[in-house]
This record gives sequence, structure tokens and C-alpha cells, in this order.
Amino acid sequence: MKKRSKRLQLVLDLAEKKKQQADQYLAASRQRVEQDRVTMAQLDQYMGEYQQNYLGSNAEGYTGAQLHAQQAFMQKIQDAKQAQLNAMEQNRRELEVVEQHWKAAYAKAKGIQKLTAAAVKSEEDAEEKSLQKQLDERSQVAKPSYI
Repeated sequence: MKKRSKRLQLVLDLAEKKKQQADQYLAASRQRVEQDRVTMAQLDQYMGEYQQNYLGSNAEGYTGAQLHAQQAFMQKIQDAKQAQLNAMEQNRRELEVVEQHWKAAYAKAKGIQKLTAAAVKSEEDAEEKSLQKQLDERSQVAKPSYI
């Protein structure tokens, strides 16, 4: 039968792989949330520019069709902002779930690591005790008189 520490090492390797996978998911999820923030900032900037342009164009005497087209375009930007807000919220919720998964994977790997270390120490202690017992037994054996 294999030593307990060897069996636990296999379990630890699997837990480490799951932890690394959770690390990757966490990084990807955080990146999506950051990209959402950047995209929203861009949409806000576009909306501000077009609103200023719209206000300026009212004073310059654009035709009604041109003003209507500009209003329609600003509405599309507003719709894009709303869609982006929805995506941001979904990605934030996903990040929370991924963070919980990461924490669980990390804790499990850490626990198995401690358990493996304890098993190795226990095995080393048992082997040392056995070796000491053998030495004690050998030292108590009567030495031949011809030595």
C-alpha cells in the first residue's frame, strides 16, 4: 500500500490545478469588469460630445431633419449605455461568484497542503522512531566475547 502522503500528493496536485484554473477565471472576470468600465467611460464621452454638438447645432440653424437624425443617434448611444449597464451588472455578479469559487478552491488547496505536510511529518516521525527502536534493540543484543 502506498504511503498516505503519496496518495495525498495526488489529491493536492488536483487541488492545485483547480486553484490555477480558478485563478485564470478570476483574472478573466476582473478583466471583463474593467473593460466594461472603460467602455462605459467611452460611451459617456461620446454622449457628452454629441450633446454639445447638438446644443451647438441648434444655435447654428440646422434643418429639422439633421436635428432629428442627431437626436436619433444620441438615442442609440443612450440605448448602448443602457445595454452596457446591464452587461456591467451581469459581469459584476459573475465576478462575485467567481471570487467565491476562487476562495473555495484556494482554501481547499491550502487545507490539503497542510494535511499532506502533516502526513509527511507523521511518516518521518514514525520512520525515525522505528530506526531508533532498531538501534536500541541492536545495542542491547549481547556482544560476542571474541570482539
